[in-house]
Amino acid sequence: MMLKRASLFAVLLCAGIAAAGCASSPKSPAEPADESAQFAPVNYLDICLLENNEVKSPKLVDAIESGFRKAGANVKRLRAGSGPDACSFVVTYEVPNKQGSVNVIRYQTYEHGIPRVDATGSAPQGRALTVQAVEAYSAELLSKLAHKKAGVEGGQSAVPSKE
Repeated sequence: MMLKRASLFAVLLCAGIAAAGCASSPKSPAEPADESAQFAPVNYLDICLLENNEVKSPKLVDAIESGFRKAGANVKRLRAGSGPDACSFVVTYEVPNKQGSVNVIRYQTYEHGIPRVDATGSAPQGRALTVQAVEAYSAELLSKLAHKKAGVEGGQSAVPSKE
């Protein structure tokens, strides 16, 4: 019985190796990966804000949205778990909580589900972030993205860099 299992395993293993060899054979042309989504333009003023269930302060999330709106954006909130590919331009956020105070906000942007810009806003040393600071950081994020987009359209590099 053990020998029968071993020979069955050997046959399956050989068949798997042979099939893998056929799939990677240069005789069958492979389809190129579709990169169009990676380079498709997005409108930074149409934002899907992916909610973070770990952030318990509705005022903080309202401040993020308010900052985006003050910068001229239309904001649609997405339920947590929707995923970064739910819209063409998605922004996520997190606020590490140290001893009951929020000193930093981190944003991550996604274009067509692809991570693009990681940005951070910090409170002054020894202080907590205010609602006004969060609004300002949100507006600044959009301003920098618009500036970067203008640079790309003006002939500069199209490769996004991490902020």
